[in-house]
Amino acid sequence: MRMRARPTLLLLSLTLGSAPARAQETKIRGFTDIDLTASDAPGTAWAFGLGQFDTFITSKLAERWSFLSEAVFEFDNDFVVDVERLMVTYRASEQFEVSAGKHHTPFGYWNTAYHHGTLLQPTIARPLMFKFEDDGGPLPVHTTGVMAAGRNITSLHLGYDVMIGNGIGSTPISDNNPAKSVTIALHSQVTSVLRIGASYYHDRISAGTAALSGAASLAESLRRAMYGGFVAYLGPRYEAVGEYQRVTDEGATAGRRNSDLYYVYGGVRLGELTPYAEFNDLRFAVGDPYLDSGNRRLGVVGARYDFASTTALKAEYHRARAANGPWVNEGALQLAVGF
Repeated sequence: MRMRARPTLLLLSLTLGSAPARAQETKIRGFTDIDLTASDAPGTAWAFGLGQFDTFITSKLAERWSFLSEAVFEFDNDFVVDVERLMVTYRASEQFEVSAGKHHTPFGYWNTAYHHGTLLQPTIARPLMFKFEDDGGPLPVHTTGVMAAGRNITSLHLGYDVMIGNGIGSTPISDNNPAKSVTIALHSQVTSVLRIGASYYHDRISAGTAALSGAASLAESLRRAMYGGFVAYLGPRYEAVGEYQRVTDEGATAGRRNSDLYYVYGGVRLGELTPYAEFNDLRFAVGDPYLDSGNRRLGVVGARYDFASTTALKAEYHRARAANGPWVNEGALQLAVGF
């Protein structure tokens, strides 16, 4: 009797043990790209390069609980790993959910629609205003904290995001002051192809925080406020996105300094081929202790060919200018894949 019962008990234990694993529904995806760039800037040469190798994991933990993470392998003097997003979410309904962890800060359109897989975005690189912090980006595009969000509220398909988290100059495991950043975003999916939104961000940047230019650290604390809005139209033939952020930094000595950042993007879909253009303009306030690194402008003309939903080839011509320097001409080619 005992000998016959052992296989039955073993089968039962394996069945019960595998049930949570099946319910968890863990999915692993990945994205990467291979690039070729050239520039007429002095001291540069055309070169091949590897983009970010993005591992994207989602998992259903329980009936209302889920997990999401993005860990990126990239070259920074050597290959390093950055955890770009890591979130645990409780979803009560479509109108209310709470997630804790490291997020893309919920302001603007590009920063919430496109993450680290370049295959998913229409251009080779992110707009200048939404470049990642370790690429010299001017905005706090990542925040570690707690966020409440909701979607499809009323017939206007309203949505909201409210986030409290560590501020500018902090790390994913610590903050450099007791004040916390606050982000509030409201948006509406007006139609299936038209989305509009507005956002507000507030933080206090501590004295000693490294300035954007990297030349010095702040001698005094600053009050940061950001007001922004966007319009995104993604139709079956035409696509257009425009975003604006006004950044106000205020200090006891520096006074109030206002910077204006925006970009516009437009494309036309001709089957699998999409020609597009983009213009970026970052106007930093003179005398801003944190942002004063010179204005930047970038014009982009390019085309994207989608071989499949998992493979795209993009080619671009750039004309860029930083501060009062000369205009620089650049060319770029990117093969982006998802798997």
